[in-house]
Amino acid sequence: MINDLFFELMKNNFIAVLKKKNTSSIEIDDLSIDYNGQLNEQFLNQLNFLKVHTDLLQKASTEHDELAMQSALLKLRSHAMTLSSFFEAIAEDSEVLLKMNSWPEIPEGYQLPAHYGLPGK
Repeated sequence: MINDLFFELMKNNFIAVLKKKNTSSIEIDDLSIDYNGQLNEQFLNQLNFLKVHTDLLQKASTEHDELAMQSALLKLRSHAMTLSSFFEAIAEDSEVLLKMNSWPEIPEGYQLPAHYGLPGK
């Protein structure tokens, strides 16, 4: 799965939608995602930090080192919050793009065409 990260593709698609649908003064800098950053790399870095501090928590727990355990938990919380913010930015920018004016109304009972290869809801 890690080899199949898609955040850069998603970022590029968001930029394309913004350019196509933007009829107001919304700029890339007004959005939540850092469109100048490498999203796959940011995600992997935070995931790695979670792993490092999970390993630290395990070692500290084995050694009954409560200060190191507490430190690991604080770091885990911090990196988990960063990942939460990462996904919140995606949700916020999706909402901004969806609120742009020129989308057609989705009819009741709409299902994705089968050629997309996804379940229809």
